Amino acid sequence: MADWWWTFVEAVQQFQLLRPWWLLLLPVAMLLPIILAYLQRHSEWEGFIEPALLKPILQPQKQQGVITPTRLASLLLILWLLALAGPSWREKPSPFTDDKAPLVIALALTESMLADDLLPSRLARAKIKVAQLLDARRGSPTALIAYSGSAHVVLPLTEDVDILKLYLDGLAPDVMPEPGLNIQAALQAAGDLLNRDGKRGSIVLVGDQLDSTSVNPLDEQQSISLLLVGPSAATAEEALQSRSASHVDVAEVKDFAERENIHWVAMTADESDVSQLQRRIIRQFESQQRDDEKAQREDAGYYLLFPLTLIMLLWFRRGMVLQWQ
Repeated sequence: MADWWWTFVEAVQQFQLLRPWWLLLLPVAMLLPIILAYLQRHSEWEGFIEPALLKPILQPQKQQGVITPTRLASLLLILWLLALAGPSWREKPSPFTDDKAPLVIALALTESMLADDLLPSRLARAKIKVAQLLDARRGSPTALIAYSGSAHVVLPLTEDVDILKLYLDGLAPDVMPEPGLNIQAALQAAGDLLNRDGKRGSIVLVGDQLDSTSVNPLDEQQSISLLLVGPSAATAEEALQSRSASHVDVAEVKDFAERENIHWVAMTADESDVSQLQRRIIRQFESQQRDDEKAQREDAGYYLLFPLTLIMLLWFRRGMVLQWQ
C-alpha cells in the first residue's frame, strides 16, 4: 500500500484537539445566517410603526450570488473556532531527548540461507534488504548481530552506515562457531545490547526459518519484528503458504508470532517491506517516548491563518456589508 496512505492513517490516529471547548460555539457559527435573517425580519421599530408602513421601509436587501456577507461571516467564524480548538496531528520533538530510534538487526546465518531459490541466494537477498533498511535509517543508531546456533554482536549501536554495510558483506554461515537456529539467543543478545547502552529501541530478526520451541526472553513491551526471507509474494500470507519460502506453515508462524509478541513481514520484490518495518520502528519509538515523559503536542491551528487571511480579502469587495438588523 502507498506510503501516503499509511501517513494519513497515522495522522488520523494521532489527531487530538488541544482546546476542544471552543467547539461549543460551533452551533452558533453554523446558525449565524439563520440568526441574521431573523434579525433582519424583525426590527425594533415594530412597536412604533404600523406593520403595513414598516414593511416597505425596512425591506431587506436581497443578497445575490453564492458568496454573501452572512455566509462569509459564518465560514470565518467556523475556521476561527477550529483554529482556537488547537488541532494537533503529532507531538513536538523534545529538545532534551534523542529523536532517533535505535535498532538492532539480527541476521540469520544458517545453511538454509544459502538456498538459491532466490538469486543469487536467500542470504544475498537478505543482505540487500538489510542494506535498504540501513539507508532508510541514515543518522540513526543501528547495531548488527549474527546468529545461527549461537548469537554474536558484529557491531554495537553506531550511526555509521558505511561500516555496517562493510561488516554485513562479510557475513556467511561458515563464520559462525555453532550450526543450528537459536532465535532465543539472538533476542537475548539484542536485548542486552540495548540495555547496555541504556536505549529503548526495536529489534528486527532477518531469516528464513522459525524455531517454534523458542521463547521470547525479553519484556512484552519490547518491539520485535521478523523479516521472513523467501521467494517474493504479493502478501505475507502467500509467502508463508509456500513451504519452499520458509519451510514453516501458516499456523506455526501465526502461533509463534502471537505467542511471543512478534510482528512479522514477508520479504517483497520492492521496498514496501522495508518501509513497513521503518514505520513500525519509528511509531514504536515515539510510543516509548510518550511513555517516558509527557510530550507536548504541536498546535496545527496556526496553519488555518492562511485560509482565514485569504477569505478576509473578500470583505474588500463592493457590497460586502454585514447587516445585523
